[in-house]
Amino acid sequence: MTAPSDGCAPWDLVGADTALATLKSMLAEGRLPHALLLSGPRSVGKARLARELACVLNHQESDCSQCRRIRAANHADVEVVAPGGLTLDASSENSRSVVITIGQIRRLEMLAAIHPYEGTHRVFIVDPADKMTHDAADAFLKTLEEPAPFVTFVLVSARPALLSDTIRSRCSELSVPPLSLESLTRWLVEDRELEAEQALALARLSRGRVGAAVEALAEDDVFALRRGQIEEIRRLSEQGRSERFKFAEGLAGRGGDSANALIALEHWSAWWRDLLLIALGSEAAITHRQQIDELRESAREYRPADLVRFLLALQSTAQTLRHGASPRLALDVLFTQIPTRRAKPRAEARP
Repeated sequence: MTAPSDGCAPWDLVGADTALATLKSMLAEGRLPHALLLSGPRSVGKARLARELACVLNHQESDCSQCRRIRAANHADVEVVAPGGLTLDASSENSRSVVITIGQIRRLEMLAAIHPYEGTHRVFIVDPADKMTHDAADAFLKTLEEPAPFVTFVLVSARPALLSDTIRSRCSELSVPPLSLESLTRWLVEDRELEAEQALALARLSRGRVGAAVEALAEDDVFALRRGQIEEIRRLSEQGRSERFKFAEGLAGRGGDSANALIALEHWSAWWRDLLLIALGSEAAITHRQQIDELRESAREYRPADLVRFLLALQSTAQTLRHGASPRLALDVLFTQIPTRRAKPRAEARP
């Protein structure tokens, strides 16, 4: 195995500097473990780092197409195991699953025993690894114990504490933290050609997560979706239960997919956190600095204790959704806990 040539742009990713340095050292010294666990917040580049490792392991000096196919998720020897993926049973309807099933792990076991087909190394990226069911995790543990020399497993998780201690003990864990505010701002200016003020605002909203910033840039208006969702939750605080439940039904959608709800919860959490910070006199730490006047006005409408309770409710709802709870039911419960605005003091009548 050799490092990709300059034409293949080895390690084509932003951030993950410490984890990347560790991987390079492992490869140079020939001590890459058979199982890695990449941990860190959502959208910091863990999955991208896993794919780049697969590129390096399969690179051939005379064939740069290996890396291109891996990055395009079109390589026979690099498999991503995710909820809703393929199983050994062709008749099994698994596409709507929100967990990684034992059927998917059985398929992984079979493929891991077969020599590489078009590259030199088989790489299995389990993402998110914490979505494995109990049975799937038990089966995967057996696979980890005796891997073939041409196989590397890369587990990706934003919640590694949900993995069993036994699985974690079989993996070498590398942390992938967010970028600093300054580093992400500089990258957005230099690589994505944003104006400095817009880049700084997006870096704050993304909290240093490159993936979150890139996702936002894919929208027609970088801040439109976030502004719309924040306005909706503020409007709902003045509505009755019927209106709230109707909105929950629309956001939950069909098929039990919680992706849209989780994005909305993340945006709402950032807004209500800013309200609490202002209420507590900590304006310097807020995320939505461009809307500071609006935040100051809104913060006066809520009691700090109510803001704390709702923030905890938002976090709890996100956690239950990630564990596979019904989005409609979880949002219905959440919307009954939206804080009520305090009545503004009436102006005293003049004599």
